[in-house]
Amino acid sequence: MLVVGIIGPGASIRAVIRGTNSRWKPMPKLSVSLPPRQCQLPAKLQLRRYGQPTAPRQPQPLSEQAKRARLAVQSAKNYDIPERLIIYHAGTGRIAFLAMLKLTSLLLGAFFTFLVVPSYVKAEKPVAETAAGMLDSLFRPTDSLRKNADLIVALAGIIPILFIGYTTAPFVTHVHIHLPSVARTSRPVLERFIHAMPPSTLLTFTTMSVIAKPRYSSVTVGELFPARGKRFGLVNYMRDTEKENRTRKWYMYRAVGSFYVQEGGRARGKRYEKKGKIDSWVWDAVKGKVERIGG
Repeated sequence: MLVVGIIGPGASIRAVIRGTNSRWKPMPKLSVSLPPRQCQLPAKLQLRRYGQPTAPRQPQPLSEQAKRARLAVQSAKNYDIPERLIIYHAGTGRIAFLAMLKLTSLLLGAFFTFLVVPSYVKAEKPVAETAAGMLDSLFRPTDSLRKNADLIVALAGIIPILFIGYTTAPFVTHVHIHLPSVARTSRPVLERFIHAMPPSTLLTFTTMSVIAKPRYSSVTVGELFPARGKRFGLVNYMRDTEKENRTRKWYMYRAVGSFYVQEGGRARGKRYEKKGKIDSWVWDAVKGKVERIGG
């Protein structure tokens, strides 16, 4: 304050300004540069205003697979009849009894072969005498049978399996017919198609394997022909499987060529019925067609 009072206020202010100018230097200007692509805005920048509706989007073209799937769904809804129609059913009781018979024969054969026979051997009982006693109760055996008595005891558990598998293999549990799209529009159209059925109409026969597993065989009407007196009378329809067996590997099952469609199956289907019912009248028409072709 004394300095300001002696020198004067004007001089003191000028000295302070000079001091600050000499001490402080101006800071350099900072410049931020962005890549040219980020700085440029699109030529047509549409600003959305919430008061105005957005422009409608153009529908994208569908692929061929999507179109076919949509057409298939729409066409399936328009059909009153399913593509795979059941025309024969052997009956739930028969199918269940046959399946239990197959499984029981397997269990008994395995029990007799792998448990009973080894227990006789382990108990130091002569297998030949055991088999001879079994044979003597049935018939008078020869010397060759007595020598191979151990093999006969083992076959006693295998023969029932083979016999049941051989005699029950042709038994048909279900028969389905594959209908074209033209025959599925209505019941009158289906009747006209069945009465004028072409030989290329596809059928699916369902049988059972040795372990009661379903086996499906695709057969055309023209391939079937009636058969009588085959396999103890347990076969009434046959087909040629030589060509199909050539295409199969050696470890695959052979194609089923013999079928037994039992008469008097489950026939609750009529000409006019809802979905899921059995149209047995179609099987009657197929049977008559096969007899005319094969006869």
